Amino acid sequence: MAEKIRLGIIGCGGIARSRHITGMTILKRAGLDNFEVTAVCDTVEENAQAVAAHAREQQGAQPVIYRDWEEMVCKAPIDAVDICLPHGLHHVVGIACLEAGLHVLVEKPYTVTLKTGRALAEAADRAGKVLAVAVPHRRMPGQRAVAWALNEAHLIGEVRTFFANYTQWRPPRAPEQLSPAMVWRYNREMGGGAGVIDSGFHFLDTIRYFYGEPEQVYAEVRAYRDGAPVVAREGIAHERENTVMALFSFKSGVIGTWCWSFAVAGKETRDCVINGSEGSIEDTGYSNRFVVYHQFMGPGELRRRDGTYLSMEELQARHRREIGPERVQQLFPNGVTDHFAIEIWDFLDAIERGRKPEVDGWDGLRTLALVEAIYESSWSGRAVRIDDLLAGEVPSGWQRDIDAYWDQHPAPHLVR
Repeated sequence: MAEKIRLGIIGCGGIARSRHITGMTILKRAGLDNFEVTAVCDTVEENAQAVAAHAREQQGAQPVIYRDWEEMVCKAPIDAVDICLPHGLHHVVGIACLEAGLHVLVEKPYTVTLKTGRALAEAADRAGKVLAVAVPHRRMPGQRAVAWALNEAHLIGEVRTFFANYTQWRPPRAPEQLSPAMVWRYNREMGGGAGVIDSGFHFLDTIRYFYGEPEQVYAEVRAYRDGAPVVAREGIAHERENTVMALFSFKSGVIGTWCWSFAVAGKETRDCVINGSEGSIEDTGYSNRFVVYHQFMGPGELRRRDGTYLSMEELQARHRREIGPERVQQLFPNGVTDHFAIEIWDFLDAIERGRKPEVDGWDGLRTLALVEAIYESSWSGRAVRIDDLLAGEVPSGWQRDIDAYWDQHPAPHLVR
């Protein structure tokens, strides 16, 4: 490997342009300079040109531009790749890159089925390369502080319940109203679903981070359309869900709800609270329309029954003070607090030190199991145990046709 990690970006759409390449620039400016962006790839040339120009102007790099990812994997001067592609391609491109000897960072939601996710994790194990899943929100100062308050400082006592509930009317959009770059989200094989698997992957990673491993999920998923019959059970496979009610139980004893709908009018619901035996922590960022997916990005409040009150700012300050400068440096290297920058740093540091990243492929698979448990529970009308689902003991209704498609479109075998 070269003195600096040579990094390629596959997929230069919105998430790469607005978040990943910006996060890399933040790392450079903070003195975390163990990498260079040496190649970028996108089928849309102006997207690739935009990312390459940013790397050249802000980071001093001059990436080679590719239009074909297979050519890039075979020819580019790279040691690792950052995959920012439609969900269905994550395992295809990821497996090919790992087998070609590259380290891989893959955007959420990891993959679109448990079968494809397991194949990706197994490919990393065979290759002996780092596979990291891009779940940035657990790296935000708010989520770090809340995880510490719950599991180390026990500031609200024994954690017992959580409620993450949100309702709002949002006019539905048809595929023809989307930009061409977003149409793939309405494709079942590429998107894997709607809110549960997409932005919901962030929330489901967060609850595993906060409460440990889940035991069971019962869920009802619906698609409501004005003037049309309610779509539920297996019919939801051909619609985009806009209403979900899910009940989780965790091996730790915690139980909680994740209930949201963007298809109901009238009074809007906002309720994002964690309750314990001694108090509560609430995410009060209710003006953010993504609060039901992205927890503790902004304001919050801790309240104890003994009268103690901490704002989110005070909780974060206490967290930093009590864990000490060495752990602060581990969580926020060189003072960086941008969550996308930190997830990229974790990936690069794992490569450099030969360690496991914070969230690897097997961790991503367990979060994906929560996604699929919600869909499979609603499909079957019964609760789903997570370990049974991972063991293949739950008949797959939701994932079967997606797996069949990708069985016919396997990852190519590429040689560098």
